[in-house]
Amino acid sequence: MPPRPLLILDLDETLWHGAPDPTHTTAHITLRPHLRDFLHDTLAAYDHAIWTAASPDWMHAGLQIVHTQTGLDLARTAAFLWHRDRCSWHRDEHGDLHRAPWIQSRYPRERILAIDDRPQNWASGYGHLVRVTSWTGDPTDDELPRLARYLLSIADTPDLRRVEKRGWRGRVLE
Repeated sequence: MPPRPLLILDLDETLWHGAPDPTHTTAHITLRPHLRDFLHDTLAAYDHAIWTAASPDWMHAGLQIVHTQTGLDLARTAAFLWHRDRCSWHRDEHGDLHRAPWIQSRYPRERILAIDDRPQNWASGYGHLVRVTSWTGDPTDDELPRLARYLLSIADTPDLRRVEKRGWRGRVLE
């Protein structure tokens, strides 16, 4: 059995849609439909991690809303929380991407997937990406239940990078 995989979750327009309050005292964030079930279902097979190009304050405000509405405290349980100050991986002089040593020891590259609506964020690691549609508030959106079924169907694959993830929606049994 391969090691437990890591599922890196993007936030804005992937798990939620929001806008900062003009007074900067609150966040107006709406969670994507079915987020609670998606998180609970995928937690059965994956460890979760968070990354966002947003500020640390925005990330934490949204994660508090996720905790309140889903019962899952990702700020406490995620393998890591990376915001705009940490969301870029850098190449060494040989062109290899480097991750923190503790991530390398716990999650081999072939056991990492990323859920994101922007493929350009994963240009250097496209084999990790499962692209989702951007979500801007449609209450009838049903992407997450289908995505959870797909992710659970591939979780035991030894090298997740080699799985063809383009067209994943067509590979989900309804």
